[in-house]
Amino acid sequence: MFQQGDELALSYFYHEFLPALSLYANKWIEDFSIAEEISSGAFLKAWKMHEKLDSYNAIRAYLYKIVYRDAMHYLRKEKRRNSVEEAVAVPDISFNSPYDHLIRTETYRLIHSALKELTPGSQRVIKMYYLEGKSSVEIAEELNVTPGTVRNQKKQGLAMLREKIKENFLFHIWSFFIFLYSA
Repeated sequence: MFQQGDELALSYFYHEFLPALSLYANKWIEDFSIAEEISSGAFLKAWKMHEKLDSYNAIRAYLYKIVYRDAMHYLRKEKRRNSVEEAVAVPDISFNSPYDHLIRTETYRLIHSALKELTPGSQRVIKMYYLEGKSSVEIAEELNVTPGTVRNQKKQGLAMLREKIKENFLFHIWSFFIFLYSA
């Protein structure tokens, strides 16, 4: 019945598997509401594939596979989000001088400026990966390219960012010290 698109079958599987799938996801996520959300999302994905799921075991296996994959994706996304937040976090201290604020502002400006200098492909991949938290596979699907292309664009983009930031940062630090000592 599920394979034919019967909504009663979907409801049956939802009530049958949601509690177990949520506990399964919670093993990794350790936040039951998020685990339940991931599990609920698995049913939507299974429903889109209902024509290919021809047995009880196929449906169950597909649901567990999707929950595992989505839980791992969530953890990777959280890890990336946390590392990006830590990298760009402004310490919770008051500025000791106008120079502290100037340096911090200039650093953010340099990063933003360096991002604009990347090729459009690398720029898009860097933003999707680091700011939106998407995986290389998701980016590849969205941009209709291979995951290898995504990895190459990310690698090239990061190398260019490092170089641009290093060049500009050293120049601005040198200028800043000249300004300080000439005042």
